[in-house]
Amino acid sequence: ALIQGVVAIFYCFQSGDLQLGTAAEMKAALPPKAFWYAAIAASVLNSVVKTLETKAFAESDISLCAPFLAFDPVMQFVVGVAIMPIACSMMGVGCDDAKSSYPPYHVTSIMCIAYGAFLLGQGASGAPKKVSNKASEKLFFGLPRGSWYILLNCVIYGFTSRLDKVAIKSAGKTLYYAYGRLLMAATTLGGSVASGGMTMREINKFKTPTVMSLIGAICISDAIYMLSLYQAFAWISPVYVTAIKRGGGILLSSLLGVMLFNESMAGRFGPIVTICFGVTFLCL
Repeated sequence: ALIQGVVAIFYCFQSGDLQLGTAAEMKAALPPKAFWYAAIAASVLNSVVKTLETKAFAESDISLCAPFLAFDPVMQFVVGVAIMPIACSMMGVGCDDAKSSYPPYHVTSIMCIAYGAFLLGQGASGAPKKVSNKASEKLFFGLPRGSWYILLNCVIYGFTSRLDKVAIKSAGKTLYYAYGRLLMAATTLGGSVASGGMTMREINKFKTPTVMSLIGAICISDAIYMLSLYQAFAWISPVYVTAIKRGGGILLSSLLGVMLFNESMAGRFGPIVTICFGVTFLCL
């Protein structure tokens, strides 16, 4: 995150989004207050998401948690319809979503994508495993606690995507990406220093050519992904972006597993057709 943030800040100076000059000129070039409120709130919520995700996978099998990510577009829709009108009337936030209308076939498409992705995620996780006594004690309303953490994350995503959109519309996707990465780096590195986890022994592990090459590849691919996602948020509703992202991601991974790794197609054809049906009608 630190590498990405520094490079992005340098690019912003090169592109003119940020400018060097007197203190007054540099202050005038800073984004408006709405940007900072949205960026800081999104960073805090994303930290909560990462913590819950780590806790979910630590307490429950990934195969029991990952399929519930398919409910992300459903929660995006619920937040947009139920919460954003209230937020718009009380705080003037999320008014774009409050004014949006969703055709009935788009709602059906979102449900199809979520349902197909959920079934596909369950099928990709393999045969059902016997639940241990320890795991069964952690069931909450019939589901493992880890699954509930993922569902809570889906609700939080419904708010972070709107905060992302506010920040992007206030200052542009590149500047938001730059500041967002620096805020994330400050949070994670600060936590590592405070906990004593950042030592020279740990830092030296990053100095090998192989690790540095992998970090560079991750930085580039992640930058392309995040900037593309932010641009999509700026153009269309987060509901549609998330539906295509979640459904398309699970669909692509399933198809690649069949074509490249000779995985069985059994139990996948129905969910794949359901997702394709949903994505097709979502684009109409």
